[in-house]
Amino acid sequence: MLHTPICALLGIRHPLCQAGMANYTSPALVAAVSAAGGLGVHGGLGRSTAEVQRLCRETRALLPTAPFGINHVIDRIDEAAFAASLAEGVPVISLSWGDPGPWTARAHAAGARVIAQITRPDEVPVALAAGVDALVAQGTEGGGHSGFLPLAELLPTTIAAANGVPVLAAGGIVDGAGLVAALARGAAGAWIGTRFLATPEAAISAAWKGAILAAGTDATVHTAAFDQLWGQPWPGARVRAIRNDFTTAWDGQPDALAAQHPTVQAAVWRAERDDDPCLIALMAGAGVGQIQTLRPAGALVGELVAEAEAIIARLAALIRAAGTSSG
Repeated sequence: MLHTPICALLGIRHPLCQAGMANYTSPALVAAVSAAGGLGVHGGLGRSTAEVQRLCRETRALLPTAPFGINHVIDRIDEAAFAASLAEGVPVISLSWGDPGPWTARAHAAGARVIAQITRPDEVPVALAAGVDALVAQGTEGGGHSGFLPLAELLPTTIAAANGVPVLAAGGIVDGAGLVAALARGAAGAWIGTRFLATPEAAISAAWKGAILAAGTDATVHTAAFDQLWGQPWPGARVRAIRNDFTTAWDGQPDALAAQHPTVQAAVWRAERDDDPCLIALMAGAGVGQIQTLRPAGALVGELVAEAEAIIARLAALIRAAGTSSG
């Protein structure tokens, strides 16, 4: 069985975490991942105190003993919702996009472990000074809001600066081979988002799930157009999403989008209401083209781990074979 320091730290069986994605998680998703031995994590972005309480209680009802987490975006944090997470006894708090310092101390006081996401090397010492228990190095390949450094560059830099704090790899990881690659680079496990959107339990629309399954090679774009549309600048990031009519028309065209903003915004609102994939933000990571089927989240955890273990066993056999042939 695959076992790394992150397993003991978080009380999980497998070094695999489902990313806390905005408000696209559900109790069924998070509980299924955690029950299967990974760590399921709720997205807390834009969720009210009452919503956070409901999510935590419904998840715990499905998951009496295994740990789960919730992510809070520091730059847009709702202090009451964060406090509710702690009051509900969530075992793992994930923090992203901001200085985790004050929030880490409060989470630790409540008995929670803290994971902080970083997208640049200069964020590592800030997170370590806060006393976080683990880091997520999110490469630009990640879906939704992501930074600009590729995981192959960010991950080893983060590990080298982490002073032994476990580092999870994120960005474009959708299968067991991706998990093995992360482990080979020194990560303690994987933090996976998009692959868990392609599950029955994910709280996203049918058209979005269909677009994930239909995506091919080089299907995503890293664009500032959605943040401009939403009127919510996100410093240090762009949105990675599957290309569609909206991104074709407006990516790299800020002046034109500004000139037609009310008309475009109304069209996108209609598309969201009608579940029209041509204009909505189909957020997905760069590995989306490898996703072919919807799979139940719990089964998916087992499949990813089994694939990773099989790959490691095959590689180990190659080493033994080389030693045998030379002797």
